[in-house]
Amino acid sequence: MKIKLSSYGQYMNRIKKEKIPCYETSVGSLEKKYLNKVINSGWLSEKNYTKKFEKYIARFSERKFSLTFTNATTALIVGMKSLGIKKGDDVIVPSFTHSADPNSIFATGAKPIFAEVSAESMCLSLDSIKKAKTKKTKAILYVAAYGNCDELGEIEKYAKANKIFLIIDAAAALGSIYKGRHIGSFGIFAVHSFFADKTITTGEGGMLLTDSNKLLAKCNLYKHDGRKERGFDKIEIAGLNCRFTELQAAVGFAQTKKLNFFIKKKKKIYKFYSKEIKNIKNIEIFKYNKYCNAVPHRIVIFVKKNSKRLLKYLNNNGIGVRTLFVPMHSQPAYNTKKNFINSKKLFETGICLPSSPKLTEQKILFICSKIKYFCEKK
Repeated sequence: MKIKLSSYGQYMNRIKKEKIPCYETSVGSLEKKYLNKVINSGWLSEKNYTKKFEKYIARFSERKFSLTFTNATTALIVGMKSLGIKKGDDVIVPSFTHSADPNSIFATGAKPIFAEVSAESMCLSLDSIKKAKTKKTKAILYVAAYGNCDELGEIEKYAKANKIFLIIDAAAALGSIYKGRHIGSFGIFAVHSFFADKTITTGEGGMLLTDSNKLLAKCNLYKHDGRKERGFDKIEIAGLNCRFTELQAAVGFAQTKKLNFFIKKKKKIYKFYSKEIKNIKNIEIFKYNKYCNAVPHRIVIFVKKNSKRLLKYLNNNGIGVRTLFVPMHSQPAYNTKKNFINSKKLFETGICLPSSPKLTEQKILFICSKIKYFCEKK
């Protein structure tokens, strides 16, 4: 499988030409107000806003405990290390995912075992997990791709029956609900991301959520250089420094005030796109699982013909579009020589369209008109 690589300079030149960005953050006066309070206080590392932010997300995601991190990747690393995952262990992970997932497994010393995803859900299936399981399997890292999921209840039961940890990468799934439960409430722990393109943002940043007080305490040690908290001199383990900042937390807590609005707007945008795209030949919009009340992280379409040419055409017309995940098993760092048909096809045919809550119906109509024009001409 060939991967065309581009430089950072090429990427930035493309971004500059985008009249409709792939994503725009929605940050306003409330974020500035809280930031000013933090700056005026003179205390910029974790404090009151951090605790408020953690408490809100834990409650929202139906979890007992939460802990902020520099990003969701470090939350995954610390969570897995705290579970005792180490060299000699295997962790099942989809090939169709962000590099953060296998990278975090590798950082613990464990081995990522790539598994195929369902073409319908873009997520691991129970069947693919069973096929990938080895005698050394210690955990399953389930990724809620683009805010979607499937079979989570069955997978959770399977993991429990086989004494395997289930870990949920809900980085892009804040607010998504599966059969009445928030996706972030599944597994021994889950993580959310607050990167700039997520439903709410702190620029960078992530959070670990769990119902285990014991796990939380161990994660806290790793997060704070191996000590219980700043001010403690006793280093109990060889830890890391993965602390958040009060500046980020101020922005994050302000964003929570708009979370329900963002969720409604993203669902509305998906619905409007669906209506406009359904009559365009050779184009299909990704359909979220019927049991998943999803918050669409991206507007994903599949193109039967000329997907890469359409992507280039839209870019040339100032529309910020992206490919889907490059399958990780084919990346130079993990080149496993395996053949995952679904993962490959999703990458080769999928395109992410602009999906910011700032997106207007007029801009969506313009985007869809360009897609229609391309498809009719080709």
